[in-house]
Amino acid sequence: MNKKTTIIALLSSLFLMLAMVLVNLIVTATHHNKTVWATSTVKSSYENINIKTKEAHEKRYDIAIQYPVFQQASLNKKIEQYVKQKESGFLKEVGKTDRKMRNEQPASLRLTFELVPDSSGIYSVLFNEKTYITAEKNRILNETFIVDTAAGLLAKAPDLFINPQKASTALHTPVSINQAGLYVKNGEMVFFSDRKKHEGSVPLRKAVPFLKKEWRDQLAAETEPQVEPAGKTSRKIALTFDDGPNPQSTKAILATLKKHHARATFFMLGSRVEQYPELADQVVQEGHEIGNHSFSHRNLTALDKQGIEEEIRRTASAVEAAAGVSPLTVRPPYGATNDSVNEVIGAKPLLWTIDTMDWKSHNPKAICGIVEKETKDGSIVLMHDIHQTTAQSLDEIVSFLQKEGYELVTVSEL
Repeated sequence: MNKKTTIIALLSSLFLMLAMVLVNLIVTATHHNKTVWATSTVKSSYENINIKTKEAHEKRYDIAIQYPVFQQASLNKKIEQYVKQKESGFLKEVGKTDRKMRNEQPASLRLTFELVPDSSGIYSVLFNEKTYITAEKNRILNETFIVDTAAGLLAKAPDLFINPQKASTALHTPVSINQAGLYVKNGEMVFFSDRKKHEGSVPLRKAVPFLKKEWRDQLAAETEPQVEPAGKTSRKIALTFDDGPNPQSTKAILATLKKHHARATFFMLGSRVEQYPELADQVVQEGHEIGNHSFSHRNLTALDKQGIEEEIRRTASAVEAAAGVSPLTVRPPYGATNDSVNEVIGAKPLLWTIDTMDWKSHNPKAICGIVEKETKDGSIVLMHDIHQTTAQSLDEIVSFLQKEGYELVTVSEL
């Protein structure tokens, strides 16, 4: 019995010694691989924004990172998540690289940033990443976040837009929005690739309808009014079409507008957009504006506030789903409005100054005659793209207006 007890005691001691050795190896390895950081935080030149610096100098690698620190914890959490991804990705690459190749020169990660401020608490944070793993594995990348400090929002380029793909083609962006970075400055959205800091720009006023609502309202305040070049004056007129889209007449109208390089506004019914989404998309892709004309063409003044909101909301949702753009102007059916309608819209509705009476006459000559007689600078012409006779009159109307020196624009550009 004593012999058996002695053997058990010896085995227990051996296992304990092996366990201690194993733990020591783990601790040593963990200590060896642990990155030791030196950190500091200083004030930036912008109010309520600090700059945090993290540095690590190890035998195998050097890391130097700078990023902004805002007052909002939610913003800082997202920025720190981004930084952590960069750190862990870099360390993973270093760990997979052959030791002999690493010994030639320590790997390095440099992450710096630039702040581009705009008014109303909007900042663009431009990160520049320089990574060296080996002579064959190194890169320079540019990435950007748009930050709304007032609302605590942060997003990359694709997350700003209702439908990035549709916005890219309609706005003719120099880089696909899904692959682009961007920053906002002086009323422009500046687009760049991951390697180049500037590929081209789009006026912010053109991009606003394509933005998600949480960004649209704030960035709309950044837009600058259009200014005519010195010495140049132009007369402008807006052609508007209600009640569509319609497969036959809307397509014919679009063909005529394209022929004359003219632009127009289509006040669409949500119910018809749901029926013909491809037409709504075509209108936007060809450079025209879509306005909200309610969902079912009901007299909004006969509805309560909830009913009015439903008519406007359903139409906006239908247009966003079909064309990746939000209708920012509203024209109530029949032009009928009151305080309740105006309150829901948020502004006075966009009506017209010339009624062609195309819905009544169905006569191309009569329609043209009204336009030719009543048009003046700043006119808003009411027509309906559900009538073939309206489509038939358009070529003569546009030819006359352009001959008279009018520029045909959307209502938002008027």
